[in-house]
Amino acid sequence: MTPEKSMKTGVAYFETRNLKHVKEDLTDMVAHNCTFVVHTMSEYDLNFNTLVMKDIVSLSHDMGLEVYINPWGVGRVFGGPEPYSHWIAERPDQCQKMNDGSHAPIACLNSRPFRDYVKYWIDQAAATAADIVFWDEPHYHYTHEMLFGSAGRDRWACACDRCRALFRERFGRNLPQVLDDDLIRFRDEVVLDLFGEITRHAGGHGMQNAVCVLPDENPLVGLSKWDPLAEIPDLDIFGTDPYWMVFDRPLEQYVRTTARRVMDICGKTGKEAQLWVQAFLIWKDREGEVGRAVEIMAGEGVTNIAAWAYLGSAYWNHKCQDHEKVWEILGRAFGEAAGKQKA
Repeated sequence: MTPEKSMKTGVAYFETRNLKHVKEDLTDMVAHNCTFVVHTMSEYDLNFNTLVMKDIVSLSHDMGLEVYINPWGVGRVFGGPEPYSHWIAERPDQCQKMNDGSHAPIACLNSRPFRDYVKYWIDQAAATAADIVFWDEPHYHYTHEMLFGSAGRDRWACACDRCRALFRERFGRNLPQVLDDDLIRFRDEVVLDLFGEITRHAGGHGMQNAVCVLPDENPLVGLSKWDPLAEIPDLDIFGTDPYWMVFDRPLEQYVRTTARRVMDICGKTGKEAQLWVQAFLIWKDREGEVGRAVEIMAGEGVTNIAAWAYLGSAYWNHKCQDHEKVWEILGRAFGEAAGKQKA
């Protein structure tokens, strides 16, 4: 019989690099039943804050928290659109191109310089003594229309010279203009090849690897199927973020269906399942949905639940309308989920 896993709960944290405030915030996280924290390490942090990041990770460990570290915005391949990338600004030749030949402000996944830069980021992340690398929403370039499904298959990336040459070598024909089955297969293979390479590198440093994919199996922006990614040997934790309010989906159905899909994949691959709760852009009088999302996830057997972000994302434009209420509800839900599991 497989031993029961203890409940893990945590939040993403990127608000400050002032160590006095960090310690206060970490104390608040523990008081709100968090057992881990996800620290972002953007390109700015990589260039200017590596020593501070070590101190932040050390403080987190001192508080008893497991530490994930997130390449937030690196090459604009990981995470959302918030962090800017100095790397791509200096290397437009290493960026993706749309199928109409226009520039896309995101690193090409087949770019050797970009892959080497990600490995350099891993080296510096490992030096902080973080426990787990959190690969946040890896993706091809997308626009709002592509992400929310109204653009069809007539606009996609990447169609740069690198990708054209590799596609021709793999399939013996030119890169098509329309997103057909061969092209979807090729794009999936590129993501899997990238992740095989970077997770091996992180594993070589003794760190675990976690990935959060965008919450739909959508070939326009990410993978057409999640299963092969979860099968990568050096990947330890697989999950996604069914942000029901962002995507205007019904909470109960969307979160439950996504949880079951992730649990099914992880059951087959032996990976740990992780789901993310929306704790940003929560409208007033709907704060209770945050607690309900945690309850649904835990009820489906998920024992690793995270939320974006700390304190209801209070310190940026994506904050909840009543961020303090969201934070209290989230902390209470984390505690209740852990308590039910122990009962």
